[in-house]
Amino acid sequence: MNVLILTDFSTQAFHAANYALNLSSGNSHFYVLHASNGEGTQVEESLLALVDKLKEQPESEKHRFSALPFSDNLIYATRKAVIENHIDLIVMGASGKNTSNFQGLGGNTCSVAKKVKCPVLVVPNCDFKEWEKLYLPLDLRFPVNIEALQLLEKLPVVKDAALNVWGFDLKDSGIEIDDFNLIDYKINQQILKHESDFLESFWPEATSKANLILFFARQLHITEKLLNRLSTVETRKQDLPVLILHE
Repeated sequence: MNVLILTDFSTQAFHAANYALNLSSGNSHFYVLHASNGEGTQVEESLLALVDKLKEQPESEKHRFSALPFSDNLIYATRKAVIENHIDLIVMGASGKNTSNFQGLGGNTCSVAKKVKCPVLVVPNCDFKEWEKLYLPLDLRFPVNIEALQLLEKLPVVKDAALNVWGFDLKDSGIEIDDFNLIDYKINQQILKHESDFLESFWPEATSKANLILFFARQLHITEKLLNRLSTVETRKQDLPVLILHE
């Protein structure tokens, strides 16, 4: 698996990079990228020092590492790296030097998730744990390609994992999801009728039981709206990994 780690050299970014080393049981190639308009030599030295630090971690023995310094804006640099290195997954910290009110997710993180067509794993300050309880909210007004979930086969999901799908049928259309047989997990589905159910039902259960929250990038603007509404009544930052899937 080819994994692109984006860093701003913050403590949170290093934690996310260290977490990423646990994502694959096989040999993976980690590309560590920093994009900046600053002094190129200094950035490259800092990036190489970070790569050396990652190589010292116990989980690094089976992996390869490459440093990718860019003197350019983050989105352009990330897009270029994704294409040239056949990246399967981008990993970022949930917050860093540029934060937003999207439940503690960094502003750069949100921008990359929306503008770069590659799955993004957003890692908060939490310890690594294999994923056995996955929660996926879906707005049934907008179609998604369930095949994107097949990425999970490359990631640390336990064999008997449960995928909890919460379908929000806000127009009471009676739509049903019937193609989750593409993945071999225990599927639990619920249909909810009101936007308020996201805050009152889905979010409390997900944050207390989930190991991972899944979103589709196509629906990220909807999710962001709901989470920003949540942030007006709850100040606790997001403390679960979030995987944003692109179709």
